[in-house]
Amino acid sequence: MEPHKGNRLGNHARRLFLKSLWPASARLGRQLRDQWNGLHLELGPLRATFRSYSPAKLRADLSAALNVALLSFPQGMAYALIAGLPVQYGIYACAVASVIGPLFQSSRYVVLGPTNATAVLVFSSYLSMAGKVDKIPSLSFLLLLIGVALLAGAVFRAAALTQYVSRTVVIGYITGAAFLIIANQAHHMLGVSIPEVSTFSDIVIQTIRHAGQAQWPSVFLSLLAFLAWWWLKTAFPKLPAVALALLLVSLLALPLRMLHLPIHYLEPIPFGFWPVTLPSFHWHWFSQLASASLALAFFAAIEGASIGKSLASRSGEPIDPNREMFAQGAANVACAFLGGMPVSGSLTRSALNWISKPATVLANFWSGLLLAGGLLLAGPLFSYIPMPALATLVVLTGFSLINWRDIRIALETTRADGLVFLVTFLSALLTPLDFAIGLGIGVSVLLFLQQVGQPTLVEYTYDEEEGLREKGRSEERILPEICIIHVEGELFFGVADLFREQIRRICLDSSLRVVILRMRNAHHLDATCALALDELARMMHESGRHLLLSGVTRPIIRVLRSSGVIQTIGRENVFPLFGVHPNLSTRNALLRAQHLLGRKESEVRIFFEKVQAKPNAEKDAEEG
Repeated sequence: MEPHKGNRLGNHARRLFLKSLWPASARLGRQLRDQWNGLHLELGPLRATFRSYSPAKLRADLSAALNVALLSFPQGMAYALIAGLPVQYGIYACAVASVIGPLFQSSRYVVLGPTNATAVLVFSSYLSMAGKVDKIPSLSFLLLLIGVALLAGAVFRAAALTQYVSRTVVIGYITGAAFLIIANQAHHMLGVSIPEVSTFSDIVIQTIRHAGQAQWPSVFLSLLAFLAWWWLKTAFPKLPAVALALLLVSLLALPLRMLHLPIHYLEPIPFGFWPVTLPSFHWHWFSQLASASLALAFFAAIEGASIGKSLASRSGEPIDPNREMFAQGAANVACAFLGGMPVSGSLTRSALNWISKPATVLANFWSGLLLAGGLLLAGPLFSYIPMPALATLVVLTGFSLINWRDIRIALETTRADGLVFLVTFLSALLTPLDFAIGLGIGVSVLLFLQQVGQPTLVEYTYDEEEGLREKGRSEERILPEICIIHVEGELFFGVADLFREQIRRICLDSSLRVVILRMRNAHHLDATCALALDELARMMHESGRHLLLSGVTRPIIRVLRSSGVIQTIGRENVFPLFGVHPNLSTRNALLRAQHLLGRKESEVRIFFEKVQAKPNAEKDAEEG
């Protein structure tokens, strides 16, 4: 073949290939556009708020913003300390998330920022890497991964998946995280240093080993911080006790600072300093941080959704979980460039915001500006905050996470819930938290499958007085050659073997000629169970017997048709469910059974199943 001819053919093939790709890419583009439009996001969502803004709304928003900012300042430092980061990273995250969140959020009450859960996950994730990845240089890349995962999840409507995480898993995780927080701050309260270890037991052991080196000034400040917090909490419950206690202890510690006692203080932040970073990429970072970023994104989505739904139910205002997830993703991406740590929906700050009754979503925006201004102006004063006092307040925060009522409910409600809680809680103490969450979810799903994977097969009979009812163990069948089996439960792949074995045992009765499976309460038939029905029908046909299905719902009929199993059973042997007369299909199946047995069809009287009758109501049972 001539070279130029070959080139022409190659160019033609490429054009055909590119032309074939165009419809697929156009279709994908339309789908992505529809997904994006479904979020109902506006590029300028605050415009409508500003148009109707008034001095009264501004005053309400500023009041709520000040309350939230006073709580966010010490909490941000505490969460950064929990994560093993410089304390300013927590305040950066609070400020950035509060400014970015309102651009996309659907709720005016949910406050975005670092939380206990995200802080502990960051801490345990980096500890589990055993120094393979440097925390500070890789943090912005981790934030970018978290943000992208949340943004993608919001676009593809993944927020609904959070409802499949058992509350028991969350309770077990939070309780384990609380113990980890408390244990990891004890050495700061004692004024000693311990090597970095990754589990609760190792932290406790190392703290006990170094407890003999405790510094009395640090212990004194820790006790002082606790007493100040307790007094403020008791005497002035409406004031921000954490912030005021930290300020009070810092003032009382000034004389000790002048004596140059061995007390560790926070590092100062230069006046007006705010770092802008560009996330850098290293392949070994991605391989190490990918699972941690997915765990953080997943748990952030769970936190945000649960908090948003809780506040929405109290306020009566609608909430869009996908928009909240998108706001979290945007906030994490912004933190990747403007400093900070992973953010989610904050339970304590959102509750305070709800109590403060903001007028609009701009309350979060003003709170973020107050935090940013406070950090830029007061950064040098951080050097006066004693670490033992801040660690004590972190420990108090950890104790507040332990909800004994929720733990009791999780342990005592069912054996499965108790097992899920214990597995999640103990694994949170003994393993990295991202693994503990996965293990807890896995155990809860397995136990759920075990519960739904036990379909109920009960033999029914009928008589003219009581109608269709469950047959007693020693009771004889009215027609010995016909067996009616009531099937109830989920017919998915996990129950196929059990379903097949139970039917096989029933069919061992040599006198049986016809088996009627009453399937009005059977659900979600899949290919595996459809094959089990196909095998049962073939086995009965080979032995001269017959299989009939009654009360078959539309979804199951659709599966039987698409799989071809209905051909094996025979269309004439499948009786659909009649909504108005739920037992009419069983009556017709019994008439069909008599015909197959060669008997003269006698009148078959089937009564509707009895339900709780209302006073003076007519009799519920009717003849079919």
